[in-house]
Amino acid sequence: MAPLVALTNISKIFLTDEIETHALSKVSFTISKGEYVAISGPSGCGKSTLLAILGLLEVVSSGSYTLAGHNVENLSRQQRAEVRNRDIGFIFQSFNLISDLTIEENVALPLTYRNQISRAEKIRRVNDALNKVNMLHRARHYPSQLSGGQQQRVAVARAIVGTPSILLADEPTGNLDSQNAKAVMDILDNLHRDGATICMVTHDPRCAERAQRSIVISDGQIVGDGRLAAEFNLIKETSDVV
Repeated sequence: MAPLVALTNISKIFLTDEIETHALSKVSFTISKGEYVAISGPSGCGKSTLLAILGLLEVVSSGSYTLAGHNVENLSRQQRAEVRNRDIGFIFQSFNLISDLTIEENVALPLTYRNQISRAEKIRRVNDALNKVNMLHRARHYPSQLSGGQQQRVAVARAIVGTPSILLADEPTGNLDSQNAKAVMDILDNLHRDGATICMVTHDPRCAERAQRSIVISDGQIVGDGRLAAEFNLIKETSDVV
């Protein structure tokens, strides 16, 4: 079976004031359907840029990116938006909920442009997603009425409502205390057990330990890729995170 994600010799160069910054250099790896992958490394190593490329928020400077069997590195802006809406669910560190929409309206956003889905089916999907994160009872509330942990759970519901091919999580516990961080990670564990494919950027070894596999980035290159137990010392060596 072909991998869900395949990156081959991906490089990303940012140009600012005629200065070239090489964020990624010839990065190659695959992610299979149903895998749970953590991407770790020191600050500024390129891991967030890598996640942005996986999410089609950044275009590559060179290399090949295949998602769900389709080459996506050279798509137009509109085509990238369509693939993001169909195949990718995002979980951000800062939640990114819209303050003047209710919780159920926020969760329904990825379904807005799916005209083939009936209103009744959209309502069913929203309720199901909120139920999976134990937030259905807050469906009519607004983000300002929720704690940070509750807002992140709503953000997870929004990410899964469209049944994406892969969930991309960028430091999903970065703004949470330890209790709420554990609750969010427990939800991700449950989603993975239910078959979700997850790729998570994290600086927290406790979060990375939840994954099946660890990819370690340093200076824009992969310096480790394997089971977390085998790579954990390498994470410590490339980061001061405790």
